[in-house]
Amino acid sequence: TSKEEMLNLLGSIRRKFEDPDVKAKFSGFDRTLEFRFTDIDVSLHTRIHDQTMDPFTEGPLVKPNILVTCDSGTLKGILEGTLSALEAYSVGRLKVKGSMTDLLKLQILLKGWE
Repeated sequence: TSKEEMLNLLGSIRRKFEDPDVKAKFSGFDRTLEFRFTDIDVSLHTRIHDQTMDPFTEGPLVKPNILVTCDSGTLKGILEGTLSALEAYSVGRLKVKGSMTDLLKLQILLKGWE
């Protein structure tokens, strides 16, 4: 798995965000979101604000509001619907840091969390 593959996968989150119903759920939300991939040593981050999501860019943030740490295969499985995010979290393959309110918003964007 490469950085480019992860950017492409994260693009599916951005596409989901373009749905007007999803976008409406982020009214007044202004947070940074970082994904750290432990197997390829890559961090990709974005900012969600004004009901928009910035493109993902490479590099770690000093203090992201929401931090998701996993290997690339775990995120791929979650976004493709072959792995439940809740299951990955419960067995330690997926780690998330942030406020409970922010994490509840994140689950809107991740398939397999429901």
